[in-house]
Amino acid sequence: MKRSSRLLGTLTPLMMMTAGCGPELVADSMPGPVGVTRSSLVLDNQKFKVNTNISSGERCRVPQSLLADFQPNRQLLIRRGTALRGLCTVETTASASGDFEMSQTGFDNRVKLSGDAATETGSVVQVANEYVAGSAPAIAESASSLNEANTNSSGKVMEYTQRPSGSVVAYTVPHPFEKGTFEQGALIHTADTQRNAIWAAAINNNQRGSLSRYHITATELSGASFPGLGSFLTNRIPYAVSFHGETSCTTSEVKVGGGIELPFRQGVAEIIREALNDPSLRVHWKSGVCFDGSDDDNFVNAMSVDFRGVQLEQDSTIILSDTSRRDTVANAAKSVFDCLIDDADNAPTVTSATTWSANSGGTDYVSAGTCKRFIAEIELPNVAGGHTLSAGASTCVTGHSAHVDYYRWTMGSGGVGYWVRMGGGNLTYADNGAGCSTVFSSEVGYSYVHPGAVGSGSIGTTRLRAVVRASDASGAAVPAFFSVQ
Repeated sequence: MKRSSRLLGTLTPLMMMTAGCGPELVADSMPGPVGVTRSSLVLDNQKFKVNTNISSGERCRVPQSLLADFQPNRQLLIRRGTALRGLCTVETTASASGDFEMSQTGFDNRVKLSGDAATETGSVVQVANEYVAGSAPAIAESASSLNEANTNSSGKVMEYTQRPSGSVVAYTVPHPFEKGTFEQGALIHTADTQRNAIWAAAINNNQRGSLSRYHITATELSGASFPGLGSFLTNRIPYAVSFHGETSCTTSEVKVGGGIELPFRQGVAEIIREALNDPSLRVHWKSGVCFDGSDDDNFVNAMSVDFRGVQLEQDSTIILSDTSRRDTVANAAKSVFDCLIDDADNAPTVTSATTWSANSGGTDYVSAGTCKRFIAEIELPNVAGGHTLSAGASTCVTGHSAHVDYYRWTMGSGGVGYWVRMGGGNLTYADNGAGCSTVFSSEVGYSYVHPGAVGSGSIGTTRLRAVVRASDASGAAVPAFFSVQ
């Protein structure tokens, strides 16, 4: 079996307001539209003061006379001498003192040097709304490669952006100092630079442990300050994934969040969990466990059609500091989208019949394409009451198992199509005393989701895809099937 690859859908530019992003906090407001400010400014000999009314350690207030140039909801650069000291997001409210202002936390982490007073600096700070003369409001310089971004961003902010024609999924790294996330983005992008679009920020050579200096909450990242990101915000892509690292979540090692539908999040979590193959590692997808990232202002949602981004929060020590686990998570996430991009294993994929089935006929699907699972796809007429779906191992054998993902093709905003996950999950085959039967997972948090009847109606068609990996007791692949009744 030889499986080819095609990129799904015809991409149509979707114009929208630039939106920020955020796993950690909800933005007070969306960043302003991509454009230029009235002036490009590098101001030397500025003073910063503490303002206890500023709630966030990432935000700053600008003198009223400068708000037209350092516009609200965008980022600016803070330098002490030649060293990049920090970033901050400009608040809508002007400073009360006539100087630049930050919270005590922001002042201590992003401005203050030894010798400064506890609550204000002397007039020795440089602020800028550009990375080079005339570039305002862009503070991020375009990098020509991931390597350049990673090794040539000392003392500055860079971004690497690549979106090949026809690509339908983008992998993103908003916080490169969260160790291992830049490497995850690079791993996936370089695996296939034509299939996997990327936006990766780079700050001060991605210096580790500098979260308190450079971190900008994902709901507040501005596409004007980061034009590469802005290019996705003004022309959304069907799927987007963001990689994050964290140390404050004590209930999960990997959290799958984002604005995409919960069944899709569950499917991603199941595949990551399967790939890690370690019951001590907790992988969650439901809301209420650590960082959810489902707000529309989360950049990974805002850059994807109909706000369906996927956000991955990972334990910085247990996952990201372990190269094997880090790469496993990245490749598992990638595999979900590979199985939506690769062609189906069956042909043709359209029928006038109202019932249909496909069988892998063997296990060649494991090696046929980038997706290492059986892909079965069909578009067939709608019927009264809808169709029922089934998939799994072709033959019921006690001790065998399968993982199933059911998808339905949907036309989104601007006529851009994508796959919506309707259900599926893990199933096993067991002796019920009278023969072999299917047992659907009932594990809390990972119970099998039956998709129910689909394609109900007297006119029109429905396009369906099932992605199946069926295995014997040793984990070796066995033949798989997908049936529509």
